[in-house]
Amino acid sequence: MLTAMDIAFYAGAALYAGAALISLYYLREANRRALTLSVGFVMAGALCLVATFALRWAGVKRLPLTTVADVLSLLTVLTSILMLWLIRKENVRPLLCFYLPPLAAICLANATIARPDLHEAPRALPGLPLTVHVGLAFLAYGLFYLAGMTSMAYVYQSRRLKQHRTTGLFQRLPSLEELDHTLFRAVKLGYPLFLITLIFGALWARVDPDLLGAHWWLAPKVVLSFAMAAFYALAFHIRRVGRFRGPKLAYAVFFGFALFLTSYLVLALTGLRSYNFWGSF
Repeated sequence: MLTAMDIAFYAGAALYAGAALISLYYLREANRRALTLSVGFVMAGALCLVATFALRWAGVKRLPLTTVADVLSLLTVLTSILMLWLIRKENVRPLLCFYLPPLAAICLANATIARPDLHEAPRALPGLPLTVHVGLAFLAYGLFYLAGMTSMAYVYQSRRLKQHRTTGLFQRLPSLEELDHTLFRAVKLGYPLFLITLIFGALWARVDPDLLGAHWWLAPKVVLSFAMAAFYALAFHIRRVGRFRGPKLAYAVFFGFALFLTSYLVLALTGLRSYNFWGSF
């Protein structure tokens, strides 16, 4: 039997799917009202997922942040909030065509695969530093996702321009200058948030050293996180001084995001995300 929480969960996934389809319709018809309607669907979908989160929290009396369904739902909501902030200027709004389809795919996969998690009690997060660490990490990941999709749009526009193909989709997307500015803003906000995330994670490890083990900082996931923070910090500071902009920044962020995403998926699928990975050495 479906509960109110299940209905909100499925409705959220359906609304995100609808938002993605409407945004793709814009590419065909160039109707700006389609983008406005797509934004409305995103807001409604995010509210449904927030309602799911609130109902689950009220039901289990514990902050739900540890199951796959909880993680993907919260990541989707936070990414949506950041996305709506980035596209608040009307001339940037066509980027929804790049942002929404992958986000909708995540929601549909979540609704298909992870729904049983909604009826399992989540593990308690041991302490405030870890709770803040998780929340900030989601915000940073959302910004890195938006930066990656913006870089993809930049690469697409740049290649079309070099090929002198300046009709169709090229005319409907923001200019290269606007894309570069949007990409820089996402990286500018994402990398300091991720650095703060790592700081709170280190505090957590110091407060409870037995939980993670003595060599937690050598775990593949932690090493990858430090590499990720260094990459985005370097990209931001070189771009800030004017030596890394336009296609160079777009290609670097695009391939960097793809590499880090692939690495995280490999760690998750192979079970190498444990902080005690080096515990036997």
